[in-house]
Amino acid sequence: MPSSTLDDLLEAYTQVSIRNRAILEEFMLIAQRFRQQGIAFIVLKGADVLSRLYGVRGARPLSDVDLLVHESDLPTIDRGLRNLGFTQQIDGNPAYASAGGTLSLDLITTLWYLDQQELASVWKRARRRPVEATTISCLDTADLLIYMAAYTVIHRGHLSASFVHDMKLLIEKEAPNWPVIVARTRQAKLHVPLFHGLSHVVKIFPALPIPDSVLAMLGPTKRHEQMLAWLLRKLVTTESLPEVGHLLLFLTQPDSHKMGWLKRRLFPSATFLSYRYGPAGQNLPWKTRLSHFYHLTTAAFALIQRVLRRLITTPARGPL
Repeated sequence: MPSSTLDDLLEAYTQVSIRNRAILEEFMLIAQRFRQQGIAFIVLKGADVLSRLYGVRGARPLSDVDLLVHESDLPTIDRGLRNLGFTQQIDGNPAYASAGGTLSLDLITTLWYLDQQELASVWKRARRRPVEATTISCLDTADLLIYMAAYTVIHRGHLSASFVHDMKLLIEKEAPNWPVIVARTRQAKLHVPLFHGLSHVVKIFPALPIPDSVLAMLGPTKRHEQMLAWLLRKLVTTESLPEVGHLLLFLTQPDSHKMGWLKRRLFPSATFLSYRYGPAGQNLPWKTRLSHFYHLTTAAFALIQRVLRRLITTPARGPL
């Protein structure tokens, strides 16, 4: 490898490491404060995976820190973060940025594919582990694998390189209990998206210890499952399709929940409007709702065009 390439790689690693260190050091202070205040949280995605699976700060970039928290703790969290100089960001859920802009916190109170009882079980199964000078809670192995696949395939709709490497390390280092994963995934109706994600990972790393029987149990059998699998092969590839996650979130809802899900998106709560549009969502609610409806329908038509173009031009032979 040419020395210039090595220098570039070292420079990129160094820059990522410096930024990740700044993010994690500031987050550790917040984590310690949450512990002192009795605020429970589960660290999600990159901030968990980086220290848990990679072990070195520069191996994987972080953009923010995602936390699962209890909705009842949101007022306390809001007051505490504001007292520390954080400002609330305009987003679809509670999000905050530190005074210097180093740390961005993204808070969620539920996992969209779980009901309240199943979510409570996730909290009970959460693992505690030391990180730096504090202790954090994180998803257990099976829940983490399911969450990473669901978030990547459905929410993001893009088979990124980081997803493949995250899954590879998780499978190699934590030896998932596959029967448990199959059972939880089928209960959440996520077996077809997980089949799609794992099939792509196996294609890149065929030596990974994922039993063929697991893929067989996750694979589509019913007609509607086969249709979903076909759609995922067309839409969820290594080539990103902007905003496709919105469509996939709707399509993977249970039939009895689809209309309710759509109604909440078209006519959101006042709390959502305040997070999404800031003060305007509270001061001008009707104007904000009309604007939200207009932008949502406009974006939906644009998404339909992109999806139809992908369906027409991409052969459905499997993940790219």
